[in-house]
Amino acid sequence: MDDLYTQSGTHFFAASNTKEGFISYFDKIFDENECDKVYIIKGGPGCGKSTFMKKLGLVAEANGFHPEYFHCSSDPSSLDGIIIKEKKTAVIDGTNPHTLEPKFAGAREIIIDLGAAWNTDKLYENIKEIKRLSLVKSNCYYDCYRFLNSKSVMESLVYNLIFQHIFFDKLDRSALRLSKKLFGTKQKNTKGESKIRITEAMSGLGKTRFYSFEKMSDYCIFLKEPFEGCRLAHMFMSAVHEYAKKSGFASYVSKSSDKKDEINALYFPDIKTSISLFDESIVNDCDRKFKRCKIVNCARFLDTKAISHTKPLRKFYCKLSENMEKQALESLELAGKAHADTEKIYRQCTCYKTVEKITSDYIKKIIGT
Repeated sequence: MDDLYTQSGTHFFAASNTKEGFISYFDKIFDENECDKVYIIKGGPGCGKSTFMKKLGLVAEANGFHPEYFHCSSDPSSLDGIIIKEKKTAVIDGTNPHTLEPKFAGAREIIIDLGAAWNTDKLYENIKEIKRLSLVKSNCYYDCYRFLNSKSVMESLVYNLIFQHIFFDKLDRSALRLSKKLFGTKQKNTKGESKIRITEAMSGLGKTRFYSFEKMSDYCIFLKEPFEGCRLAHMFMSAVHEYAKKSGFASYVSKSSDKKDEINALYFPDIKTSISLFDESIVNDCDRKFKRCKIVNCARFLDTKAISHTKPLRKFYCKLSENMEKQALESLELAGKAHADTEKIYRQCTCYKTVEKITSDYIKKIIGT
């Protein structure tokens, strides 16, 4: 992933592995407001979809464009999509599990068929192994989602222990003060537009987070939770986001890696400000780059003395939550290995000269060189 992440565009995810299963945000990210043209790549594992997008990104950057890269939530070293903002053009992986079919075929959405490079007779000879590996992947993902659901239950038990000891008024007042400082006190008649950009994912490479919001910002606000399961930071961000919308400010919103209903990061392009969860390494990086930073310790919104007697039980639930997350990540890692084995089969049955020709022709068409 390191070589891809050094490319100068911004990096996000367009989907998440959550307790509810696989959640795709493709329809919100690659919609008609953002993209006039969408190229949908069809083809199997290992046929060159991600490589196509990586090459396109490099050519786009070399021509002065600023692409947005959308990584695969299960394998961040691969790409699920790319948007070249200046061209209002996207190229996306249109295969399972984020299958996307054209609404305005040929006019807006254009199919790129990398399956044309397959030796289908040779693939058929491997059908039993392909089916077996597909079943292994399916079972691994099922286990992952089951573990994430169990993790969520443990976190809910933690929240239930502390719920009556949260200073909700204090949290709301603090979020309101910050909101007024950031966005002013005048409310507009029109709501600010919100766009989805996912910054964190549960993947086969572990829990992966991109710091694109912070890197785009001049002012970075970090929320520090006292312990897992508090949800205080998420409530704080939701309050600020609602105020920003009413004030007419545009925003980029990231949802939690394992819960689709919780905000875990915000970016406001009009004021180049981000709000995200505390991470010591990125805070230090901001300090080195002399960026303005603010750390909000969410423990101030909690009666820590009143909940002291719950510590043993909280630690027990938190430990179970950590174990469930670990099991979920291990399941994703096993799914990744099965996918890699499937890719090996497809690579042996793919003519890459054909893939390279298709890739080169479409990149020239998209970039216009």
